[in-house]
Amino acid sequence: MMSSNMIKYHPHADRLTAFSAGSLPFNQALCISAHVQHCAQCRQDLKRLNHVGSELFSELPTSSVSDTLKERVMAQLDSQPETEAPDSGISKSGPSDVPRCLQPLIPNGLEGLPWKRLSPSIYAAKLCNDVDGSKVEMLRIKPGGQVAPHNHTGEEVTLVLQGSFSDNSGVYNKGDIIYRNKEDKHHQPIASQDAECICLTSVQAPIQFTGFFARLFNPFIRRSHYAS
Repeated sequence: MMSSNMIKYHPHADRLTAFSAGSLPFNQALCISAHVQHCAQCRQDLKRLNHVGSELFSELPTSSVSDTLKERVMAQLDSQPETEAPDSGISKSGPSDVPRCLQPLIPNGLEGLPWKRLSPSIYAAKLCNDVDGSKVEMLRIKPGGQVAPHNHTGEEVTLVLQGSFSDNSGVYNKGDIIYRNKEDKHHQPIASQDAECICLTSVQAPIQFTGFFARLFNPFIRRSHYAS
C-alpha cells in the first residue's frame, strides 16, 4: 500500500461523513472505500467520524424488543461463518492489483476483466450499474493517451488506482479521488507519458463529447451508459 503523502485529492468532509453514516449511494461509497484503503489521512478521519457516530448513537433513547426477535438475531449471527478481520490496504487473499473492496467485482484481477476498446489508447470494463443510474467501470489509458474533450451531464467520480493523469486543474496520482460535474466544460484527461493509467470511475450520466468528430459517438455513449 502506498503512502498517503503522495495523495493530494480527498473526499470533502461532508462526503466522508455521509460515508461513515452509510448514507452514500453504492457507487460513491465504492470509490471512497477504495480511496480510504490507500489514504492513511482519510482512514484516521473516518475512525474519528465513526467514533463520534457511535457516541451519538449510544445517546439515543432505547426501546424494548421481544425475546423472539433477540433469538432470531442471535441465531442469524451464529449461522454466519467466522472470518478473520482483514488488515488495512490490499487483501492478501485476492488479486494483488485490486483494492479489497473491489475484489467481489474483479475476482480475477485487472487482466481478467472484459476490456473493450474505446479508442486506440483507451479501454473500459464495466463493473456494474447502480440503482440511481450511475455506471461504475474501470478505465485503462495507455501512456500519453488522451480522452477526447467532453462535458459532464452528471457527477463523475474518478479514483486513480495505477499511474497518473492530468487535466487543466491539476495532476492526479495513485490514490487521488477527483469529482467532476456539469460545471466542468471541455474536460480532457491525459495520462502521463511514463506509465499506463488505470482508474475506477462512477458516472452519474453519460458524458458528451464536444469535438467535431467525437460528437458522432455521443448516441453510442448514451446507449452504452444505460445498457444493463
